[in-house]
Amino acid sequence: MAAAPPPLAPDLVDGLRRLKLATMREQAAEVLQTAMTQRWGAEEVLRTLLQAEIAARDAANRRIRLKQAGFPVPKTLEAFNVAESSMPRPTFEYIASLEWVAAKENLLLIGPPGTGKSHALVGCGVRAVERGLKVRYLVAADLIETLYRGLADNTVGKVISGLLRNELILIDELGFAPLDDTGCQLLFRFVAAAYERHSLVGGQPLAVRGVGPFSARADHRGFPPRSAPASRGGGGHVW
Repeated sequence: MAAAPPPLAPDLVDGLRRLKLATMREQAAEVLQTAMTQRWGAEEVLRTLLQAEIAARDAANRRIRLKQAGFPVPKTLEAFNVAESSMPRPTFEYIASLEWVAAKENLLLIGPPGTGKSHALVGCGVRAVERGLKVRYLVAADLIETLYRGLADNTVGKVISGLLRNELILIDELGFAPLDDTGCQLLFRFVAAAYERHSLVGGQPLAVRGVGPFSARADHRGFPPRSAPASRGGGGHVW
């Protein structure tokens, strides 16, 4: 059994604590012992400690972003069974690439319940989190209710600005959201505020004749109205 490494000097422990380098503080003694045994240079010691600190912070930030995203249950695109869905593989691969997020395009997933829309939607969000993006998941009815509350206390602009601090916003169950004229105006205001600045993903439980049980649309303009079929045109892509 290897001997425990000698502890760091108290002033080094205090300095690393003040600089909030928790992982370096925890691993420094062991790394220094290994460095002495294997005759590492100073640069290799520093590199090893920095890599450990960066990896720990990246993991912590990912956990924070996942929590802030508000996913009901985290699901991954790796677990999405393309073969059992009606989505063509090239379509899935484009969606999974998140190229449309970099292009500030929007994505609309259309299909009846149980066809994997929410899985694909959340999977895109989880992948975006893994790539360092800020993501927010919302059920459409909850989004509309939040906007209504903002309208009631005259903070709707602030509410929308807060939501748009996220680079990708997922809106699930669009077809189930009860929308009167005011609700439609609030949703339009929200989508318009995100125009060409952020990407939105919508999941819409709606069977549209001619597009199959599950279709996807990437579009730079915004979501089509609920009565509009997903069709080619306007700079978007329809599958």
